[in-house]
Amino acid sequence: MEAHRQTEQTKSAPTLARSQAPALPLPLLGLVVVAALALGAVLLFRGHASARTTLPPVGVPAAVSEAQLKALAAATDHPVYWAGPKHATYELTRTTDGRIYVRYLPSIAELGNRSPRFLTIGTYPSKAAFRAIQRAGARQGGVAVKLDRGGLLVFNQATPKSVYFGYPETGYQVEVFDPSPMQARALVLRGSITAIR
Repeated sequence: MEAHRQTEQTKSAPTLARSQAPALPLPLLGLVVVAALALGAVLLFRGHASARTTLPPVGVPAAVSEAQLKALAAATDHPVYWAGPKHATYELTRTTDGRIYVRYLPSIAELGNRSPRFLTIGTYPSKAAFRAIQRAGARQGGVAVKLDRGGLLVFNQATPKSVYFGYPETGYQVEVFDPSPMQARALVLRGSITAIR
C-alpha cells in the first residue's frame, strides 16, 4: 500500500522542468562566432597599425620602421626615395621646408650621429628641381650622366660623395650620399634608389 501511495504521490507531484532558452540554429550560431572573431581582429589590427604608422615630429631624427616609411610616402604629395629594405636601422629626419632624409645606420646606437659615414637618401621638393640639377651639371667640376625617362644624374668632382638626380617636370630632386663616391653613383645607375611604395 505504501508503495502504491508513493507511486501516486510521485505521479501527482508537479514536475520541475528546467527552463531553457530556445537554441540558435547551428548555422546562425556559426555566423555570430565568425562575426565576433572578425570584429576582434579588426580592432586588434587597427590598434597595432596606428601605433606602427605614427610618424616622429618634424626636425627630430628618429628610428622608424618600414611601415612608418611607407605611411610617410603615402601621406606625402611627392615620391619619397630610399635604397630599399636593408638589415639596418632606418633613421628618418624631416625638415620644416619639406626635405626628407632616410639614413641607413648599422645600429640604433648611431641614431642622431651627424658623422658623414652612413648611406643617406634625401628627397627635396622644389618647383625648379630639374633645372637646378641641369645647372649643377654645367658648373665647373660638374659631371652629368643621362638616365632613363629623360632623367639626369649629376655630381661635382669637388664633392663626389653626393650624387643628385631628377626627372623633367617633377617637383623634387633626390640626393644620394655614401662614404664611397663610386657606391653613391652605382646605386643610382643600377636603379637601386627608388620611391617608397
